[in-house]
Amino acid sequence: MVERIFNDPLAWGILAGFAVLSFVISLIFKDTLKNPDDDSPPTWSTAVLRGVEAVILALLGGLIARAFISLLLGWANDSAGAGLAVGWAFFLLPGIVDTIPYLTHSHPVLTTPEILMMFATVVGAMCGAMSGLWRIYSWLGLGLIAFPLDVTWALAGNTGGCLFHLWNTVFGKHDDKVRPNAHLYPSGFTLLPGGAITLGSVMSNCAGHEDHEMVHVWQNRVLGPLYTLTYLGWMLVWLVPGIVAGLIVTKGPSGLKKGPMRWCYFNNPWETWAYAVEGGSNNPRTNPGDPDESRLTWPALYVILWSIPFFLASTALAVFIFYSFWLNPQPAHNEAHPPSHKSTEPAPKSKPTPRPHERSSFDAFPLVVDKEKAIV
Repeated sequence: MVERIFNDPLAWGILAGFAVLSFVISLIFKDTLKNPDDDSPPTWSTAVLRGVEAVILALLGGLIARAFISLLLGWANDSAGAGLAVGWAFFLLPGIVDTIPYLTHSHPVLTTPEILMMFATVVGAMCGAMSGLWRIYSWLGLGLIAFPLDVTWALAGNTGGCLFHLWNTVFGKHDDKVRPNAHLYPSGFTLLPGGAITLGSVMSNCAGHEDHEMVHVWQNRVLGPLYTLTYLGWMLVWLVPGIVAGLIVTKGPSGLKKGPMRWCYFNNPWETWAYAVEGGSNNPRTNPGDPDESRLTWPALYVILWSIPFFLASTALAVFIFYSFWLNPQPAHNEAHPPSHKSTEPAPKSKPTPRPHERSSFDAFPLVVDKEKAIV
């Protein structure tokens, strides 16, 4: 279990690639990656220090994430069920892809231990490299907690956060604020004009919404996959009721958008929490500015009351999965999904049964016969 963390040449190649690339970027873009709190021009020594931090965090991030997933899978005997659960909980896409193969007892595509550990290596290394380049962690404060959480328990959000980095590096702009314990992109990817979105430690298009989005950053760090999956689960549960409520309230096709937006997003308990922290007179949850949207928005007390059965059911499901795959492990991955092809070895021939009046040559060797029976 421990050896496989370090014995994969491809994993070391990925780690080395992120480390070298991040150091080179810190030198090439030393004028862009500067400290806004320092009016002096950027220097080569500052660029080198930034590059060294990125190299260290890329290597540590990849190795810690890889070790975390390896230990989780090893604890569960590398079973196919545990692989599927880890794929859903920490990377999402592998779990989605391999759900049908698991239910049909087919061989998994993306949730084998080797592939899940490679996912962890890439995500952990990229998180570390980007965090070092932008120097987001406060090493004398919460950064000491934030970094290890980002590359272990909070991997689900940061897997999507890595995609935000790729998009926003080209089409967005990163805030140069030093040590905020999160990535702030004032402009970048968003689903709605003027809206912000956060995945993991990456806050995208967050200008004016920093307090709100920072709540999501720490929700993800503290609750990990429970936050990610219950957020999505709430939206799925209330999608159809939201459409129905929207059509009833608006009495028109606009309800097809307003209903799900209010019931799935603004009434989502995670968003209710974040909007409460954000506050303000222009809060789009408490003051939507549209009568229909106001009617579709639940008071905070209603959100809490509906959250109780929802989170009880979610917790029960999580406990059931944990018990099934970790406290009561299934057979190892290769044993859980044996090859479907039939063996080409010929079946052993049965020995003819001697007639009653005949004496078998084995009758004189009863011990030998017993041994053969034991072997067969």
